[in-house]
Amino acid sequence: MTRARRLLTGLTALVLLAGCASLPTDGQVQPGVEAGQDEGVGYVVADDPRPGAEPAQIVHGFQTAAVAGIADDFNTARKYLTQPTRSDWDPATQVVIYDGSAPLTYDDSVEGTVTIGATVVATVDTDGVYTQASPGTTATMTYELVTDPAGEWRISELPDGVLMSEVNFATLYRKTPLYFLSSDGTAMVPDLRWYPTRNSATYAVRGLMAGAADWLAPSVISAIPDGTELSIDSVTVSGGVATVPLTAAVQTASATDRALLVRQIERTLTALPQVQGVEVTVGDVPLEVSANPPALRVNPGVGRTMTLLTDEDVLATYNGSAVEEEPDAADLSTLDPADPAVGYEDEQTVLLSGRTRLVTVATGSADATVLVEGKNLLAPSYTWYGWVWTGEKDNAGELLIARPEGNVEPIETPALADMHVRALRVSRDGARLAVIVDADGSVQVLVHAITMDADGTPTGLGPPLQVGRELTDATDLVWVDETQLAVLGVSQTAETVHVVEVGGRTTPLPSVPETVRVASARGVRDLYLATTDGTLYGRSGNGWAPVATDVRYPTFPG
Repeated sequence: MTRARRLLTGLTALVLLAGCASLPTDGQVQPGVEAGQDEGVGYVVADDPRPGAEPAQIVHGFQTAAVAGIADDFNTARKYLTQPTRSDWDPATQVVIYDGSAPLTYDDSVEGTVTIGATVVATVDTDGVYTQASPGTTATMTYELVTDPAGEWRISELPDGVLMSEVNFATLYRKTPLYFLSSDGTAMVPDLRWYPTRNSATYAVRGLMAGAADWLAPSVISAIPDGTELSIDSVTVSGGVATVPLTAAVQTASATDRALLVRQIERTLTALPQVQGVEVTVGDVPLEVSANPPALRVNPGVGRTMTLLTDEDVLATYNGSAVEEEPDAADLSTLDPADPAVGYEDEQTVLLSGRTRLVTVATGSADATVLVEGKNLLAPSYTWYGWVWTGEKDNAGELLIARPEGNVEPIETPALADMHVRALRVSRDGARLAVIVDADGSVQVLVHAITMDADGTPTGLGPPLQVGRELTDATDLVWVDETQLAVLGVSQTAETVHVVEVGGRTTPLPSVPETVRVASARGVRDLYLATTDGTLYGRSGNGWAPVATDVRYPTFPG
């Protein structure tokens, strides 16, 4: 095994190092071009090797210098290496994030060898893709040292990549959503990445040029033509305006696509705190955009009015102050109702009847209809186009989509075959499906890209992305916003609702005993919890407060 290929060993999570190549933290990016405009840019100070330092001290100093290397192009870190190794070591291969509450262990019992042990939290790969590690994941890194002609210890063999604590990672890296277009061209869909805080605009544009992450790619497209690159490989930010210099290949885009690609870049960069406006140029001349882009859904809202069932089995709404039965609400008790789902554009409300039927709720203009009959159906979830997702919990590799007017279509989902699916929820852009599955006692939260035809009709699912790896159990989930889920589950920290970033971290919220359902309007501050005794809780400060009683199954559109 050559030194260049000696990555970290001893990782217990098989997926942890999958797909790693080289995160572009060096190369032609110009360090510091954004620093003057980027409030809160962090840095770590590193010192040169001390004369006479022992091997363990050299490795410890190197680790600090490698973390600081994002700011100094790893020049200080390379001083800890032998001359041949300085050019071989690739710090950009990956960032390995370790748990700072579990200190690193150093073993220098063998002269000229230092071994570091770490408890791994996550990795970030070449493309800025963040992968959580399973609880208890550890890594072992071995460093070989020799003395140089001056008699000083220097590192001659080491793993590629950078080892970094959670605290330093939070200071030096920023979560950065890249925006692509849904495959039917009607919505903007985020792809969450993590880039160094310094020069984050440059990294973000380079990420857009490279395309969506593998798991998301089946459900999105980009208006940026193939072959388009940054002409000087740097995005400058001055006075809050990011200048994006592109090569002439961008001019091959149609008028409509030019307008759309500018929207992609603008939406991506203005999500950064240092950017308020964007100018796209070709050869120092602003890119000509003559068409108005089509309207795109961007993080659509769901209003503030919640739909729920009362203990009398009547549909009602909660508007933030009071529960009110819907006008002419019918007694649904004969249906044994559960899990209502509400559409985005006045579609008929649907719900489960006895867990074996998906039915529409009668209105003044439409009768009740049985849409799907099964054995143990999943709680339904609406898409923007009026399709309702459901299917059997004990899954045979198929889900179902139905319209309130009676259309029912099967969706082949081989990735779910032989799994027990506990819950599903479609994202508000319609491009992603989050599910909780139980496969042989292992509970996972997965997010799939939804493939669609030109009319927005779902046609299938892409490969899964596992999120919330810290969770050992989960029972319910909803989309909080375009990049976060609220998942009711159990972690090593707590049994509670957890905010799970799709492509990021998991954060537990304060718990409410006997919680069975979670609902979300827009954002973490608009979360609601329902308990077994019929109490509805809303956010209050850092915790929760009861806001209604005698209600069940709270939900917002979606």
